[in-house]
Amino acid sequence: MTCIAKTSTTPGAAAGMTPSRYLRGLLVFGLIGANLLVFALVGYSLYQSRQQYELRAQALTQNIARALDQSVSNSIEKIDLALRSVADELEQQLAARGRIDEEVTLAFLAKQEQRLPDVEAFRVANADGLVILSKGLTRQERPSWADRDYFLYLRSHQDGGLRISKPLMGRVAKRYLIPFARRYNYPDGRFAGVVTAPIALDHVSQLLARFDLGPKGTVILRDADLGLIARHPPLSGQTAGEIGNNGVSEQFRQVVASGLRS
Repeated sequence: MTCIAKTSTTPGAAAGMTPSRYLRGLLVFGLIGANLLVFALVGYSLYQSRQQYELRAQALTQNIARALDQSVSNSIEKIDLALRSVADELEQQLAARGRIDEEVTLAFLAKQEQRLPDVEAFRVANADGLVILSKGLTRQERPSWADRDYFLYLRSHQDGGLRISKPLMGRVAKRYLIPFARRYNYPDGRFAGVVTAPIALDHVSQLLARFDLGPKGTVILRDADLGLIARHPPLSGQTAGEIGNNGVSEQFRQVVASGLRS
């Protein structure tokens, strides 16, 4: 008579583990797997969220840059048109009278200033660079622009067009300005002087402050040589906030040098 007995064993039991220990092991591995899956999903969600925020920040930055570019371009066009009008008026007076009528010209300049309140003042210098007409200018006070880059350029270029200077300390206003300048001529085409329409840097800073950038946002306006023109919010007392400072990262320099528009 043959007797056959069969017993049911789990893999854990076959390996010397009791069923309860085996089940606890499965539970632990299951919990670890579930946590890893949760971490992976959270990480992916955070990555996707970061991507969305970066795209949103990029779009916002581009929109602000376009709005600032449009605002600055419109202001420059208006100033240039006014400078052309002043230069034409001066040339007409020189052609008709052989001289500039001080009273008539000051009234003409005042009218232009009313139309463009952003401009600090319209000023006229003669062929020697001496400022001869400007509001707030006394007869004893004759500042010279003979060493200014825009004056030297316009004096030697008959078709110099509009010249925009880097920020400099105004010799009449006694504060930082961005001068816009045009040349005017005698009837025979000789250089007669320049007319300027400077904008105070304070006005540019106020323009930048209009944009809502959030608590940690920054907008910076630099010239073609990366010199600082204006910044919001300002960095008072720091080198990075000084007018003309061109301390930027090498990566930023490479981007600018590449010719990318944005």
